[in-house]
Amino acid sequence: MSEKKKRNRNSNLRVFLTILLVVASISIMIKLNRNFSFTVKIPLTFQNLSEDYILKKSSTTSVKVTGKASGYDYFKYRFFSQAFPIDLSNLPKDGKESYYVFNKESDALKGSLSGSEIIAFEPDTVFFLLDRNYDKRVPVVSNFDISYSPGYGSFQGMQITPDSITVRGPESEVDTITKVYTSSQIFENIRASKEGDISVHLYKNIANVELIPNTIKYSLQVDKFTEGTVSVPLQLLNVPANVSAKVFPKRINVIFNVNVTNYDLVKSSDFKVVVDFDEADSLSTSLTPQVIETPDFVRDVRISESTVQYLLVK
Repeated sequence: MSEKKKRNRNSNLRVFLTILLVVASISIMIKLNRNFSFTVKIPLTFQNLSEDYILKKSSTTSVKVTGKASGYDYFKYRFFSQAFPIDLSNLPKDGKESYYVFNKESDALKGSLSGSEIIAFEPDTVFFLLDRNYDKRVPVVSNFDISYSPGYGSFQGMQITPDSITVRGPESEVDTITKVYTSSQIFENIRASKEGDISVHLYKNIANVELIPNTIKYSLQVDKFTEGTVSVPLQLLNVPANVSAKVFPKRINVIFNVNVTNYDLVKSSDFKVVVDFDEADSLSTSLTPQVIETPDFVRDVRISESTVQYLLVK
């Protein structure tokens, strides 16, 4: 075959393919511009629900729509589909449930199908179970496991802020909630102060219940502690009339722990140790001393003697 004939053949093939492509395109465009029936599944969105109410359940989250539209519009819709919004602000009620009825004349679709003819919605009604939103303040229970290095401790212990939060949700659910908990946290061999944020949660998952806030702050002030001892005079309470009372010993050692910073502030007069003769037993000559006053900055207070002897003299 000559080179000239070969070029003519290739040229004829290109012309044929071009004509075929143009004809196919025109055919497709003609078909797309014709109206035909369609069925699409459209997700539902729920809007304008009052803050006083909460949506517990809806009978469906999508609707199947049958209608008529141009193939061109339907083709575009398949790539840019739109959700169908339902306004929850003023729904009619049937018993405990609110409901929305689709209307094929007034409920137009969005996007390229906004001008389509709607034939049917399936289902034609969506039911909603709404419950009144309710707020309640409940305490937060700490869930910390703390151990200190020898000689270290915390006078106040773990502090959380705030110590109570708001739970919000259906009144029927919120009424059952009496407390919330921090997440579990372990601190071992602590010798320095700690602080941070920690999440809070319910004892079990409850649908539609919100915690406000859902994280709180914690702080642990850690100090180096030392042991101290002071000698404190015993004070006598409720001594019987017309007698004098003597106790042995007259003074008692009070042992305590205090952080190093406050050690020099501790004085014997800050403590009050008493014996109460209303607790005396006629068959015994001993009484149990009790520490009834201590400084605010000491802890682990104990006394060196568990009992003291007494004598009543007329």
